[in-house]
Amino acid sequence: MEFNKNIIKTKIAISKIKEENDIAMKNKVKGIIKTVATATIGTVITTGVVFAGTKVYENIEKIWKTPETYEITNELSSEDKENAISEEEAKKKASEYLEKIGLEKNINILTLKKDALNNEIIWDITFKNGNIRINSNGDFESLNIPSYNYTIPKNYGITREEARKVAKELLSKYNFYDNDDEYELVSLKRNGDDEQAYIWYATFYKKYGDLYNQYENINIGWIPTINGLYSLSIDNCKYENNEQQISKEEAINIAKEKDEKIETRHKIVSVDAELGIDKMNTDVIYREKNIEEYGDGTINFKSDENGKMVLKDNAEFYKVEERVRKVWEVTLYYDYIKYEENGPEKYVYYIDSTTGEIIGGDRRSGAKQQIQNLINDPYNVIEK
Repeated sequence: MEFNKNIIKTKIAISKIKEENDIAMKNKVKGIIKTVATATIGTVITTGVVFAGTKVYENIEKIWKTPETYEITNELSSEDKENAISEEEAKKKASEYLEKIGLEKNINILTLKKDALNNEIIWDITFKNGNIRINSNGDFESLNIPSYNYTIPKNYGITREEARKVAKELLSKYNFYDNDDEYELVSLKRNGDDEQAYIWYATFYKKYGDLYNQYENINIGWIPTINGLYSLSIDNCKYENNEQQISKEEAINIAKEKDEKIETRHKIVSVDAELGIDKMNTDVIYREKNIEEYGDGTINFKSDENGKMVLKDNAEFYKVEERVRKVWEVTLYYDYIKYEENGPEKYVYYIDSTTGEIIGGDRRSGAKQQIQNLINDPYNVIEK
């Protein structure tokens, strides 16, 4: 399997908003599967995240389960097929949605596929003007309509104020779940200057008090003036709205205690912690397994004789439940700098605010940082 190092270092994050990126990633996955045999994986990981050992947490029900392993393969198992909604159900859902938004429900091809890198089973559905993805549970994920389906108006430029208004109208029209009032517009971008932008993109997040849940989001791309739908993606991982029972100080101590067993090369020089909404993940497991390889993006990959990144024979990929919780994002800053532009190296632990368990970490420095980066993006013209 050949990989680009940048893809590996970003944990193979796949963008859903642009059809071109989606196609490029699919081609990479095809190359991976053709080049390398399926990785043989063990049954379950034997070492897990160490939880706080104090009596304070003994009577609180734990939520973390030992991560399972999965294999990188695009082959569908009999279990995958049995657990997925039927072709008839998938076609019905797609047809109903297309009819709802006023598009022709002329469905040509339905294919049950396995997204190897994300270990996800999806229905890939082709209709007259584009493509729809529905997951194996029947949840809508994305829709793409290439811009060549439209006649782009010559005078297609619109202002930010017009784009904001249209974005909210399109949310109401295309939202699969009919809960528009629960979302807040956080990003408004275009693919050029006002006079040249023939595609606009809007991102909506659900907000709970002062916290955003980036895993309940809707992204819409459209052709201005004619308001032709270009792309639509929806994540609907529900926030559990769990109580905060763990204090900031307790969360910091839990993170530091864990980190001392993993990062033995450098000292912690400062610590910060704030509440956020994050999804459970296995990042700490990979980091604990081999911190140096984790940092280089080579925990499951190596360079071959041609300098290409290939899958290791003993590669292991872990999965956990997709639970979204209120956590303390504890950021530990170390006494060294790897990249000048980034400042001191750091790592973020997700400490569940109810149970005190470490339920994940990092993912580009936590949800709070990701959301702030999105809002502060110089191309985000929502307030400019």
